[in-house]
Amino acid sequence: MPDSNGPRRKRWVIGNFSQHLLRTQAEEHVTELIRGLPPEVLDADELRIGVAPSFLALETCRPWARPAGPLVLLAQNASGVETGPFTGEIGPGMLADVGAHGALIGHWHRRVHFRESNTQIASKLQGLLEAGMHVALCVGDPPETRESRNHENHVISQLSTAFLNVDSAFVCGRLVIVYQPVWALAHDRPTRPEQAAHMHRRIRSWMGERFGDAGRGRSILHGGTVGPDQIGALLGSGEVDGFLLEAPSLDVSAFLDIVRAMAPARP
Repeated sequence: MPDSNGPRRKRWVIGNFSQHLLRTQAEEHVTELIRGLPPEVLDADELRIGVAPSFLALETCRPWARPAGPLVLLAQNASGVETGPFTGEIGPGMLADVGAHGALIGHWHRRVHFRESNTQIASKLQGLLEAGMHVALCVGDPPETRESRNHENHVISQLSTAFLNVDSAFVCGRLVIVYQPVWALAHDRPTRPEQAAHMHRRIRSWMGERFGDAGRGRSILHGGTVGPDQIGALLGSGEVDGFLLEAPSLDVSAFLDIVRAMAPARP
C-alpha cells in the first residue's frame, strides 16, 4: 500500500559514491560515516541520510541501513521491471533482496553518458514506486538549454514524461526529486542560491499543479556542487530541502560537515 502522502517535507543528504570504492572500502566508509553522525542527527525524524554505493557494495553496506533512518541505502540505478529477458538489468525485487531501500534514477551521468531517455526513466519511476521502493528522481538542464533560456521547459518536460502514468497515491514520502544544474556541473561550478531556488520553486509549482498538496510536499534536493559554506544560503531560500553529493560523499569528514550543517539544533 502507498504510504502517507501529506505535505510534510523532510531534509535529506544523499551521498552518491558513483563508480568509486570497492566493497570493503564502501563498508569501511559507511561504518565511519555512521559512527561520526552526531546524536541530533541519529535522533532527528526530519533529517534523512542516504548513501548510494555501487551495486556490488549494496549488500556490504546493508547492516547499517534502516529505511526510517539513520541510513537509507540506495542503488545508483535500477530497472522498473521486476524480471524478464533484460540482460544486465536489476529490478526492484533484486535490490530489496540485497538490502537496498530504493534507487537514484535519471542521474545526469545516465542521461548524458548512457543516453537514457525520459521514457525509460518514466518506466523506472513507475516500477520502483509501485514496488514500494524509495526513489530519488533526478532532473536537470544541460548547458545548451540554459544558454537558450529554455531550461525551465526542459526540466518540466522531464517531469511531465516521468510522471505521465504515475498514480497520485504513489507521490508520497518515498519520493524525492533532485534538481541537477548540469550546465554548472559540467564545469564543476557552484550554483548561486537564487538560481537553485528559482528552479526548485518552478518544480514545486508543477508538482503542485499535477498532484496537489502531495506534489507540493515532496522534498526537492539540490544536486549541484556544494560545500559547507554554501549550505546556509541554499537552505535559507526555503526551497532547497537537502543535497545529493558526489565528491564530498567520498570524504567522510566533508560529508559529516554538511550533515552537521543541516542537523536540527538541540534544545
